[in-house]
Amino acid sequence: MSKKSAWAGAIVAAVGLTVGGIAVATAADNPDDLPAAFAERHPGGPGKPGRPDKVRLKDSTLVVGRVKSVETGKLTITKDDGSEVSLTTDSATKLRGGDLAGLKADQRVTVRVKDGKALNVALAKAHEQGTIKDVNGNNATLIQVDGLQTPLDLSAVTEKPKNGDLVAVTGSVSDGKTIKVEQLRQLPK
Repeated sequence: MSKKSAWAGAIVAAVGLTVGGIAVATAADNPDDLPAAFAERHPGGPGKPGRPDKVRLKDSTLVVGRVKSVETGKLTITKDDGSEVSLTTDSATKLRGGDLAGLKADQRVTVRVKDGKALNVALAKAHEQGTIKDVNGNNATLIQVDGLQTPLDLSAVTEKPKNGDLVAVTGSVSDGKTIKVEQLRQLPK
């Protein structure tokens, strides 16, 4: 390598380091002022590979309660503390596993809310384990491990449990206490 090419390489390297140093210094002075191209490729921010929908949920809150009413463009929830909140909905509002029109009064839900708008709604599922007692047609009682007794609606279950069966149930709570069982799994004794 000649002296001339060595000097040219050194100058190119020095210019590159200087420009790179200026860019790093600028980024350090303004860490929140990211280039648009970076923000498009990395919606979670620097060092946070994220999903674009996560950015949309930033600064949102969670409302938990029971559906009071569902109308076009409006969802009213009775929160667990007894207060009511009316939320706007639109075509972008998602119901996990269904359509908003399918929501019914008294269904327990969790709603992600931002600026008074429901972003997504999920039906809350009950998951319990225990021993079956008092089987009577489509009704039974579940004695949970902690001794609490929960009424069960078994109308959606094809194979009914027997008294004394140890089970795990999943379903929705319709009246505030009865689990309408959607899945029932026998547990080993």
